[in-house]
Amino acid sequence: MDKPSSRSRANAEASAGATADAHSGVLGALSDSALLEALADGFAQKREAEAQLVRVAAEVVERSRSSLGPNGLSIQAGCGSPAALLAELGRITLAEAHRICRVAEATADRVSLVGERMPARYPLVAEAALAARIPVDSANHIVAALDQAAPRAEGEHFVAAEQALVEFACDNPADSVRKLAARWRDALDVDGIEPREDDVVQRRCLRRTILANGMKRYQLDLDPLSSAYLDAAIDAYVGAIIRAPRFQASDSQTSDGQTSDSGAGDGCGANYEELPDPRTLTQIAADALVQLARHGIACTQARGRKGRSNSAHDNHAHGNAAHDNADTEIPLPAATIIVRMTLESLLSGLGEAQIDGIEQPISAKTARKLAADAQLIPAVLGGNSEVLDLGTPRRLFTRAQRIALAERDDGCAWAGCRRPPSYTEAHHIRWWSHGGATNLNNGILLCSMHHHRVHRDGWGVRIRDNVPWFIPPSSVDIYRTPRRGGRLPAPEIRQLAG
Repeated sequence: MDKPSSRSRANAEASAGATADAHSGVLGALSDSALLEALADGFAQKREAEAQLVRVAAEVVERSRSSLGPNGLSIQAGCGSPAALLAELGRITLAEAHRICRVAEATADRVSLVGERMPARYPLVAEAALAARIPVDSANHIVAALDQAAPRAEGEHFVAAEQALVEFACDNPADSVRKLAARWRDALDVDGIEPREDDVVQRRCLRRTILANGMKRYQLDLDPLSSAYLDAAIDAYVGAIIRAPRFQASDSQTSDGQTSDSGAGDGCGANYEELPDPRTLTQIAADALVQLARHGIACTQARGRKGRSNSAHDNHAHGNAAHDNADTEIPLPAATIIVRMTLESLLSGLGEAQIDGIEQPISAKTARKLAADAQLIPAVLGGNSEVLDLGTPRRLFTRAQRIALAERDDGCAWAGCRRPPSYTEAHHIRWWSHGGATNLNNGILLCSMHHHRVHRDGWGVRIRDNVPWFIPPSSVDIYRTPRRGGRLPAPEIRQLAG
């Protein structure tokens, strides 16, 4: 005979299974828009549950404070810390438990040494998180970034940063909040940029592991500057592959046995052969690394220079001089690294600089050292008197226009898409065939998938104040609420100081 606990567990599992089957049948009958609305409701309930969990965790942290010693709740429960207690009871990872505890401590009311009640360390985060307007992940990113900036940040700017981040977190995913929080951290704590940069440089490493199937795994940790070089080479290779023509004209014979050239050379005739590339994006990226290694082994240009380092951190700029030996030609498309910084930072060497495609900023000092590198260009657009805005006579966007679009859109402009500029296509918002101009106000960078989605599924695109907004069709959102895309908003410290 089953034990009561086993029977209860079995009954609960059976009941849960029956409920799941019933829900599955109900969900299967929903329309697409109703299903998306149900999904949104589910995430709203999740945020409410997280808010309650944060409240409870705050009390657990309070009852486990170090001043209680062995009488603390977590110690009495046999756990070394409140986070360990949450991980055990909640069957979650210790990392997730630490995030909950961090948010709980930052959003709970405090008590002074004399027993007076004090507001939460981050009252705006507390209000939004406990009201279930932002998820725990977003609150954690805000708290972690502001904690790093707190020792050197000015009070007025600090409050403004918290307000801006909370407002942004109410309408954007946690990954975007993390990126913007890092920007605010560096804007608030300019003096801390270089020490943080030096720290990540020292943490760079490469680990190699042989897997059971004979393959070799490379685990590479790089600082932002080093990763920019590698990403530029890989992205250029992958971008060239995915944008390459996938067809070629094929010869055909007429009834008298002669070869016909009808439609030959443009793939627009009736006879052409498709040239599909069976590789995935990750496989193409791996091939790019191998091509770099093969070039490095075959290249004779750098031989005989013993003892000289060519790492990114030695700031040796290498030009694009032509080599007589064909083996020295890099087997990858030309790559460009764009570094963005304000004129003030360029002149003073203070502040941050952003590398396109790299989330973590570099110091302005490092960017200035790289200014003469032939592989880098500043984000000063329209040099050499090149016109950026063109009218309808020209259909394709120029290289300078694509760089300008990348400055605004940060790669694929679709909200949440991480494709770099080299993976994107310049899309006419108002189609060129419908009279749309080839200029920056009518252009947007989109990866292939989102380019087709805009064309096929009826998404609208608007540019307001140099920010792209995507308007979903009613089948996705009956209210057609615009969704912000493109680059994250920049912290506005100078305006606040005025």
